[in-house]
Amino acid sequence: MKVVIHTMFEKLYEDEAREVVLPGEDGEFSVWDFHQYCLYGLRRGWIRVIPRNKGKDGKKEEFRVLIKRGVANVRPIEMDLMVER
Repeated sequence: MKVVIHTMFEKLYEDEAREVVLPGEDGEFSVWDFHQYCLYGLRRGWIRVIPRNKGKDGKKEEFRVLIKRGVANVRPIEMDLMVER
């Protein structure tokens, strides 16, 4: 799925992901491809993006960012996150 993470001032991340782990209002949860449409409120915590494609050495580091709060707009093959750091 395509994942884009924005703040008010910059784009933090844009790439394909296998899984995204989010700090939801009701607890941490994972989002995978073909998740149902939904809008989630995010609380303080880490967003972890596990990449789909691996690098040349067979590994690609997950992307992590600490947020204060935000909103995740989830669609079956795409996710947009607007966050405050």
